[in-house]
Formats: sequence, structure tokens, C-alpha cells
Amino acid sequence: MEFDGLQRKRDYKTTKKAVIIAITVIILLIPFMMWQNNTLTVTEYDKYSSILPDAFDGYTIIHLSDLHSKNFKGRGAAKVCTLNPDIIVITGDLIDLHNRKLDVAEDTVKMLTNIAQVYFVTGNHEISSPIYLSLLEIFDRYGVTVLDNEQQKIYIGEQSITIYGYADADAISTDVALDKEHFNLVLCHRPYAPEVFNKVNADLVLCGHAHGGQIRLPFVGGLIAPDQGFFPEYYQGMHDYMDTSVVISRGLGRSILPLRLFNMPEIVVITLHK
Repeated sequence: MEFDGLQRKRDYKTTKKAVIIAITVIILLIPFMMWQNNTLTVTEYDKYSSILPDAFDGYTIIHLSDLHSKNFKGRGAAKVCTLNPDIIVITGDLIDLHNRKLDVAEDTVKMLTNIAQVYFVTGNHEISSPIYLSLLEIFDRYGVTVLDNEQQKIYIGEQSITIYGYADADAISTDVALDKEHFNLVLCHRPYAPEVFNKVNADLVLCGHAHGGQIRLPFVGGLIAPDQGFFPEYYQGMHDYMDTSVVISRGLGRSILPLRLFNMPEIVVITLHK
């Protein structure tokens, strides 16, 4: 009996110590996660292409994605402004399906269009949102170019590149005919393998949707991404195949999972080079 009593005391002390350690870890993690979720990082990429027109050598693109109705004023606006982009592209999910207010999105659009021309493609949250038509009115008011399975030319003087936008869908059409002799910039919310985009003669593709794997495990990578499940292959970074480069933004906001861990919100900057 005496032995049982001593064992129970040891077990109680061990359990108490474990609980104290767990609570301490949680208390320490909370400010760390808040800092991680609200600290902007800038990731820079360079895209080289022999068919890029001379006038576009050094052309700078800012790529934003997956804000999910997150407030982007203040530090976000200041950071984008200092980067001095030629154009800004948003690859979907500016709004969140579960947020019916548009004031934050309008503030973001107003701020960005004061810096550079903005191009937009829909994400799955816009496609499913009952307020998407109202968002389109905001885009029209501020001069945002919405590319809904269509292309436009971007000119510098008489030289140009093509920009094409896929409306969000579970799969992309490879029937799109982009001129392979022309430099083609493609916007698509969901990331696909660069081999897929190579079939449509895309030179540079900008995507989002994967949220950087939501939780990035050290030495492992992203934990989970929409459409890809656990340990996704395409969740961030630049992926190359032949002449095609796919750049996937980790995004800026949160949706179903309310946190990002080891996965800071990201502004992507791509510079084009001849």
C-alpha cells in the first residue's frame, strides 16, 4: 500500500510537470504565431527568357494572392509602394467566402491601383461568393483588369508581352492557343505542374491557392494544401520545366485553418530578364 501511494505521488508530480510544460509551450507559442501570421516577407524571383522583348528587360511584377479579406493597408501598402512594380497581379481569393463585407477588399484595391495597373483572376472563394458581382463593380470603378479566360497585350512603346488569365476551375484547358513566339505571362489561381502550362506555351505562370502548405514543417515542407492533401508538391516557390516557370505564392491570409505556422505571409516579386 505504501508503495502504491508513493507511485501515485510520482505519477501526480510527473503529470503536473507535463501539464505545466505544455501550458508554458502554448503561452510561448501564442505570441510567436501572432508574430508569424502578421509579419510580411518579400520573396524575389528572376525569370530569364530569350524571347522577352528588350523593352521588358528589368520589368517588375508584384504577385499577391489569397488575402481572404485580410486588411492590407498600412505596412502592406507601404511595402508594395517601396518595391515600385510595373504591374501588380492578384491570383484569386481576395475575398473570403465566409465574409460578406467588401470594405476591406475595396480599400486594398484602391490602394494597389494607386501604385500600378492591377490584373486579377478569380479564385475559388470568388467563384462561390454571393458578393462577387459587387466585387466586380469595385474592380470596374478602380480600373482593375479582370482576366476571365482571356488575354491582353501589355505594351512598352511598340513592344509587348501577352498576359492571360484562367478563371478558377478544377482543371485548366490546354486548348488555349498562346503564341509560342511571344512571351506569355499566365495567371491561374490553382497551381498545376509546369508541364501542364508548358502545353499552352506559357513562359511564366503565377499561382496561389496552396497557402504555403498552411503549416510548414522544418526539413519537411508544407503540411497540407487544397486539392493536394498532405505533403503537397506544389505549395510555394518556383518550379521549372523547359521554358516554363511556375511561381506559387504562399499567400497573405488565412481561411479554414485560422493559423499559419513557420509560414509567414508573402509578397512575391518577379523581375523579367532578357
